[in-house]
Parts: sequence; structure tokens; C-alpha cells
Amino acid sequence: MRRVSRGFKRHFGATARSVAVRSQRPWYWRLLLAAVLVLLGYLLAYWQIISGGFDAQSIQSLRQENSALHGSMVRMQRQLQVERAAQSTLAKEIDSLQGESMRLKEDVTFYKNILSDSSTARELKFYSFRLSKGARPNEYDYHILLAQSGRNNKAVQGQLQFKLNLPQGNSTALQSQIDGSGVKVNFKYYQRLDGSLVVPATVAGASVEASFIENGASRARISQKADLPV
Repeated sequence: MRRVSRGFKRHFGATARSVAVRSQRPWYWRLLLAAVLVLLGYLLAYWQIISGGFDAQSIQSLRQENSALHGSMVRMQRQLQVERAAQSTLAKEIDSLQGESMRLKEDVTFYKNILSDSSTARELKFYSFRLSKGARPNEYDYHILLAQSGRNNKAVQGQLQFKLNLPQGNSTALQSQIDGSGVKVNFKYYQRLDGSLVVPATVAGASVEASFIENGASRARISQKADLPV
């Protein structure tokens, strides 16, 4: 009886041996089963398309909708480009009008001063000297108004030269983009001079000095400074 009990515990008790159940199917059968399942999935999707889930009419409708959306996007992009171009043109026109308005104010003030000037001494001076940023990098546009007050029975002739003054005390000669190294001056009452200068890369606080040298003279008769705009 004890022997039977021990045999029973050996097979079913805590000391029983572990039993592993292994499939007898080879690995290629499992691979074949996976391939069959994938094929069934594709067949099911294809059957769903041809059975009416996604028929030819629905596909054509989707294509037309995508085409319409693409057309709308293209039109919106073109409209945005037109609006940006219009804004850029408007900004340039505003800048031009502001510059013209400033110039007209200077002209009015200039003529008022000429009419009210009763001095008899002949005097040459820079009535105005302004700098503005040009269209290209390191380019600046200058706007100068030279005037002769008092007895102006003699014409003013010479040239205008420019130089760049740095905060450290150094200076560099500049050339006008229109008249080369010297801008010709020839007037009896007044002369307006507009042009551009290419300025090397500078530090903050630099200024441009314009000097008028009369024909036959070795030194500047008058000069005027203007700070480079930031």
C-alpha cells in the first residue's frame, strides 16, 4: 500500500517531474498558415472595395474633391502673393511720399529764408545735408542743398568730396556712385545734389563729412557732417 502511495505522489505531488507539451507541427507549416492569413486579409479588403464600400464612383468623387481642394489652395497662394506685392508697393510709395513731403518743406523754408535775407555779404553754406539707407547693403543716399546768400553775382564752381569719420578719429575717403571721386558744383543761387555712397562696414557712431572745394583752392571752403542712419 505504501508503495502505491509513493508512486502516486511521485507522479502527481510536489516531487512530480515537469511535463512540457510541444507541438509536433514543423516550422514551415506555421509560416504557411501566416501567409494564408495575410492573403485572406488582402482578399477581404479587395472584396470590400469591389462590393460597394469603395466603388469606382466613390473613387472618382474623391479625386474630384482633391482636385478642387488643390485648385483652392493654388488660388489662395496666388492671392497671398498679390497681397504681399501690393503691401510692398504701398510701403515704397509711402516712403517716397514722406521723402517728397520733407523735401517740399525744406524748399518752402529755403525760399522763405532767401526772401527774408537782406544781408549784402556773399555767403556760401550747406542749407541741408541728409543721409538715408540705399537699396543695397552698405549703400547710403545723400541729399544736399547748397545755397549762396547776399551778393550772388558770382557763380559758385568747384567740387564736393566725401569722407567717412570713425569714432576713433580715423577717416576714409568715399566716392560718389554718380560722379566718382568729386561731385561737380556750379550754381549762382542754389544747387541740389542727390547721389549715393558705398560705405565700408563701420561701427556705431560713424559719420560722413561733405566738403566743398572751390576751383583753384587747395582747402575746403565749407564742410558739413551727417550721422549714418541706423
